[in-house]
Amino acid sequence: MKASTILKSYLLRSRSPAAVAPLPEKSRFDQELTAELDTLGGDIELAQLLDASITTQKIVLNSLVNVSYRDDSDRGDVDKYLEDNVEILDVCNYFVEKIESINNYVDTLKMVVHLVDNGSAKHNKVATIRATELLESSCKSVENRSCKGLKNLLRQRLCHRETNISEIMCGSKAVTLMCLRFLEHGLSFDSKSGILPTMKLSQPTSTSWLRLLLELTKQAEASVDEKKLQKRRSSLLQQTMDAARELRQQMKVEKEMQSCVDRLKRNCKELEDEIEDIEGKVKDLYRCLIDVRMTLLGILSQA
Repeated sequence: MKASTILKSYLLRSRSPAAVAPLPEKSRFDQELTAELDTLGGDIELAQLLDASITTQKIVLNSLVNVSYRDDSDRGDVDKYLEDNVEILDVCNYFVEKIESINNYVDTLKMVVHLVDNGSAKHNKVATIRATELLESSCKSVENRSCKGLKNLLRQRLCHRETNISEIMCGSKAVTLMCLRFLEHGLSFDSKSGILPTMKLSQPTSTSWLRLLLELTKQAEASVDEKKLQKRRSSLLQQTMDAARELRQQMKVEKEMQSCVDRLKRNCKELEDEIEDIEGKVKDLYRCLIDVRMTLLGILSQA
């Protein structure tokens, strides 16, 4: 072989790309949860987040059936999950109570509408006084307490080790907390309520679902940015409260208020339907979390 040919052959070999280590194989849990989260995007509704969280727990239950539990490496992750699971169930109960408060608020507003609809309060001072009293009491009864347990859970750093059980535990908790975080914003009586803590990673992750989840959280966070909060948060709850305040002001100065009454009546009906849907999904999520808990306790009892 000629010297020039040998040199050319050497140069070609030296320019060839270095071998790249193959990416770790995705677990079935990673694939299924990534596919579920990939359906979310844009302006995500609370009902969509709850559905995604419920589906996640079902994926968790199916995955737990198909993975091997090792007491020496997985016990710590399972124990930690079971501890946090109790706190998450308490947060779900907190939302059920909060929804009950919203329903009571709507019931009061519906009584006000009944008293002043079609201008009946104009010619009936008793009805006017009673409607005013109900509006005053409804404003005072609106309680905007926050959930300390949710804040504490959100301050934890997300992490999972390279085991199937660890990843599944992390997925169940992370998706649920993202959902509950934005549920707290959506069901807030106060449009100026503060921003809740954001979930963070304790180390880089190779799982697609967790990267996607954090990206979705950032997108949703943009919609509740403190500077844009007043303009962009126009939930049905906030719209209903605004209509109630406007009616209250109009009754004080004895202005024409039928258009405001009609708006309040419409908002109450829409809010009632939306809250009923959300309440059902919160209870479904609670049951799914209980199912995950019982499955894990069953696994531990056989270890």
